[in-house]
Amino acid sequence: MSNLDLSRLLPKDLVKLSAYNPPDGDCRVRLDANESPYPPDPLILEEIRRALEGMPLNRYPDPASRGLRSAFAHRFNCPVEKVMAGNGSDELIGLLIWTLRGNQGKAPPVVVVPTPTFAMYSVAALAAGFTVHEVPLGPELEPDMEVMLRVVREKKPNIVFLSNPNNPTGTFYSKEQVNALLDASSGLVVVDEAYGDFSGEASWVPEVASVGNLAVLRTLSKVGAAALRCGFLITGSDLLQEVNKVRFPFNLSRYTQIAGEVFLRNYELVHAQVAAIVKERDRLAMKLEKLGFKVFPSRGNFFLMNCGGREEALWCFLQDGGIVVKFLSRLPVTGDALRITVGTPEENDHLIGRSRDFLSEGGTDAKG
Repeated sequence: MSNLDLSRLLPKDLVKLSAYNPPDGDCRVRLDANESPYPPDPLILEEIRRALEGMPLNRYPDPASRGLRSAFAHRFNCPVEKVMAGNGSDELIGLLIWTLRGNQGKAPPVVVVPTPTFAMYSVAALAAGFTVHEVPLGPELEPDMEVMLRVVREKKPNIVFLSNPNNPTGTFYSKEQVNALLDASSGLVVVDEAYGDFSGEASWVPEVASVGNLAVLRTLSKVGAAALRCGFLITGSDLLQEVNKVRFPFNLSRYTQIAGEVFLRNYELVHAQVAAIVKERDRLAMKLEKLGFKVFPSRGNFFLMNCGGREEALWCFLQDGGIVVKFLSRLPVTGDALRITVGTPEENDHLIGRSRDFLSEGGTDAKG
């Protein structure tokens, strides 16, 4: 019996990639995954419990997730036939890439993304044989629209991905900027609103009905339901018909469909928690800036921070105190940085205190 020759079977684009390694292990304060620090409202949990009673575990779930999609369409004011439910936004990103692999001649298909941004856009595209063109953000992490528009016009990408607000920078693309990209692109422009609830701006979801090359991604993961892995793709019906050809059947469990419906029916309770997180985001950023750190403005439930070249040292110091934040090394534009998810007031106070201790023990006087 011969060994499996992976060198012959694996595509070269896949060999070059590294697997995504999510955080693991226990810690006192977890501020690294952009999750909500709050559990769902008890009213939501009780409604989920009642809805799950008698759930037939021996039967497959609805393959079309009709109830969940209808609840989303009602909540976000869009036609249900323009909505697809996915196993988190990640699955839907992959499905779009696998669907839109057409190209002109022998050249590989193209994706354009700003950088830094959500890594899975590039990872999924490279694994599928795309060429990825990255456009660095400006010095204050603002969109460089002149370069972005030029690259879109020259490269004619199959897909442009915009995380809006952008992970990990918190950058927000205005309506005028997104419209400019939609006008410049002959391919699909995907506005990923994973953090849209924290931005204070209207969703692009209702615009799908009138903009032919627009797709929007939404998720429940950032607003208290990360464990559900429940995401949504909203785009034209013609494109969704094609995406459905590569979507695996029964991609969402019955539990996710039921619980997701309950969340969407009670979204006003979710908004109350979102408002609390936004308030804490601004307070935490101000406190850390007073300590002398550079905090970039953010419209998400997180922000990016520079620490004068001591990012890795602070990251380790926080971990020793039971606090985990995200260390990002050698990012475009910012270099090493920490991405900090907004926690509860108590968690944020612990982070502030530990950061002050870091400065004191490093011989630098705290400023706040």
